[in-house]
Amino acid sequence: MNRVFVLLGLALIFTGLTGMAAADVRYDRINIADFCNNPAVLDGRFVEVSARVIAINAESKSMELFDSESKTMIVVRLSQLRKSERSALINNDVRRVGVAGRVRMVGKRLMIDAERIEILPVETKLKDQTVPLAATN
Repeated sequence: MNRVFVLLGLALIFTGLTGMAAADVRYDRINIADFCNNPAVLDGRFVEVSARVIAINAESKSMELFDSESKTMIVVRLSQLRKSERSALINNDVRRVGVAGRVRMVGKRLMIDAERIEILPVETKLKDQTVPLAATN
């Protein structure tokens, strides 16, 4: 009888520790060009990327991101997010996002199962677009 309580206690402790380990996920911040260079290495890893949003599925189940520097499109599945987070993406004027989640290969295409999404401010690359006035004499 004593052994049963000890084994039950160890099982509870082990279960609690694995739950804490799963909650402490570290995301590797990567450059999107890494997706093109070596996609097999990223399969199954937890990553964090930021890119421009080009499309959001009408059912809020997925979205597509595009990185203009590497000319890469990434599909992001939103099914693991809460409905309120998915609705915020549809209702707001979202241009750039930061996505954290697990990468997986589907065919030859990489897909991210989003666990966290952050709406980023739009980066403006406008330097000085003032037009000089013509000299009048």
